[in-house]
Amino acid sequence: MTKWILSLVVLLTVSFVSYKAGQRSVPAAQNAEQIEEKIKENLVELTRQDFEEYQNLKSLEDRYKKADEILGKIVTVFLADLGLKLGYKPTNPALLDAACSIATPTVTPVPATEPTPQMMSQETPQPTPTPTSKASWTRSEYKVRQARDEAEALEEARKLEIPDFFDAIKGSGAISNQEAQAVSGHFQGEITFFDRKTHKSDWFIEWEIPYNKNSKDDTFITLTDKRNGKTFSRTRTGSSKSMLSGNFSSPAGSKAVIVNVYGDDGYIQIYPRDNRGAAWVGNYYEKEKLGQYKMVGQVTLNRTE
Repeated sequence: MTKWILSLVVLLTVSFVSYKAGQRSVPAAQNAEQIEEKIKENLVELTRQDFEEYQNLKSLEDRYKKADEILGKIVTVFLADLGLKLGYKPTNPALLDAACSIATPTVTPVPATEPTPQMMSQETPQPTPTPTSKASWTRSEYKVRQARDEAEALEEARKLEIPDFFDAIKGSGAISNQEAQAVSGHFQGEITFFDRKTHKSDWFIEWEIPYNKNSKDDTFITLTDKRNGKTFSRTRTGSSKSMLSGNFSSPAGSKAVIVNVYGDDGYIQIYPRDNRGAAWVGNYYEKEKLGQYKMVGQVTLNRTE
């Protein structure tokens, strides 16, 4: 690679000198002569500094990039002088300086088949990708129901985090009659948090929704601090229909049920683990500020009757 670059520089330099010799008979203004001298100085300075940097590079990829940069600069300087001679016009030195300092686009080299340990150590961990299409999202959701136990189901549910949860809430519609039957009854469960510094205690969650959506019996959702046993949130409505329409929704293109469990400050995104809806798992989202939510924990729910 080094020999190739040196050969190219020599070739361009010879062409440059030959061109100068052929143009000696052409009268030029004083500014043109100054620019020619500037071009020569730029070429010498370029080859000296850039070749020193090239020799100090270790990886083949970096050397490819540097070689491409050197070639681009050499061609830039050569073409600047060529344009000067062909046009027989003085060139603004400031414009020439700017042209010489602009790095040309580099060609991305073909990556090695196997990354080195050094390259692997420099890679930035990427977040778990979220399924992009409706079909892939549905297949991923189905894995929750296929899980062998609750722990595996929670692991699969965690992969289904909704990045822009606020948009999901806005785009949600009413749950179906089948979903309404699945979430009706008496449920108890627990919300567990990831960050113990922010949430020092997990929460118990409980709700009661009569199976008949037109029932006038009392309905409620409560949250209780697991550490001290104090109930700090209670959502109560006078009918199952009011509870289901006001607090339960279904996001577009998803099998999840979203439940407002904490007065718009907290929502759960849950999935059934069986066909009867006797057991559910999912994620808990907490409001950080207006229009922005963050997944901070997970939830398990079981029907008790």
